[in-house]
Amino acid sequence: MTKRIFTNKQSFFWLVVLVFVNAAILAVVASYNVSMSHDRKMLRTQEPLLIEGADGDEYFYALPAGVTLYYDKRFSEGHDRYIVYLNHKGAIAHEDVPMRPEYRGNFISPLWVSNIDPEILKKNFKRAPLSREDVAAAIKSNEITRDDLVDIIRSLPD
Repeated sequence: MTKRIFTNKQSFFWLVVLVFVNAAILAVVASYNVSMSHDRKMLRTQEPLLIEGADGDEYFYALPAGVTLYYDKRFSEGHDRYIVYLNHKGAIAHEDVPMRPEYRGNFISPLWVSNIDPEILKKNFKRAPLSREDVAAAIKSNEITRDDLVDIIRSLPD
């Protein structure tokens, strides 16, 4: 009977030690994650940005104003890299990217983003002009009143 009580006390002691060790490890990991998240510079875009198509295709896409960009890295060539987080519902049409030794455990394939150049914007609209239906759908999807539309049309050059 005495030996059994001693074993229970010893087990309890090691259980307490294990809990304290786990708590210490958790505290270190949590403080590391908090400090890492506070070190990353963030900025919010004030105007839309043009995203060049993947693999040099001829199309441009828009990153809307108000998107938060997280600074990642500065390159000696004179450009910076940012991270954007996106939420998505549903399945994404995709292909798996096999990991190769030259990726060193991380495959990054960034797209180029630039400020909107009015000439490029005109060129893109000439290539893909909007139909009456496109304009009507855009107006209906946003809460633009007829008076707003009249003001927009009056502000356009002749």
